[in-house]
Amino acid sequence: MEGDQTYMIQDFLQVFFMTMVSDIDNMLILGAILRRHSNFKVPFFAAVLLTFTRTLYVGVVEGLSDVPLFHVLTGFILLVISYKLVTKLIYGVDRVRPARYSRSLFHKIRILAALAATDFLICWDGVLIISNISDHIPTISLGIFCSLLIALYFLRLIVKLAAAIPWINVIAGGFIAQNAITSIAKDPWMEGWIHFADSLVPQVNIVNTAANGAVIIIVVIGLVTYMKNHRISIHRKF
Repeated sequence: MEGDQTYMIQDFLQVFFMTMVSDIDNMLILGAILRRHSNFKVPFFAAVLLTFTRTLYVGVVEGLSDVPLFHVLTGFILLVISYKLVTKLIYGVDRVRPARYSRSLFHKIRILAALAATDFLICWDGVLIISNISDHIPTISLGIFCSLLIALYFLRLIVKLAAAIPWINVIAGGFIAQNAITSIAKDPWMEGWIHFADSLVPQVNIVNTAANGAVIIIVVIGLVTYMKNHRISIHRKF
């Protein structure tokens, strides 16, 4: 029982952290919608709505897990996501002029609908990441909700921290790359190839070695990108 609780806590923390990191760019977009209605306090309701829709999307992804080559496809998508995550820079939050505030229920529903529709288009990278972390829906929902609630309430602070501490992206990118290789290895189509590779080098765990290799590659790419951009920033200052 204690072991199950420990795994649930670990899954919660992983879902929370990965949602927070993968959502930084998304929050810039969702935050722009909220800032147009700065007098309308919707972070809690938005977090509830987006938690429900994202959990639904995770369930859809889980339902497709038995489709041949699905894990291979999602694994390669996760590798692309991890690469983009460690090679991008976050410059800050755009400023949007607040719109007039309306107290009507229709206006509030329209804002929440705009958030849900926008999130549907931009959250699939996070959904694929989360679906490879845990299959326990309550844990997933709680992790998503806590992450979204904090991100929506403290949007500017989180973006500033991400810009000031780029190592967060590097760590997250390495974790995503590891999950990508693990996801690919789960696919039934890969079973024969993995068995053949294990027979060639029985003393080596092919999946773990490939996953660790992907982590190292992504982390090195992230570090090189950081040092390159850091040199450019210093050069511009002087």
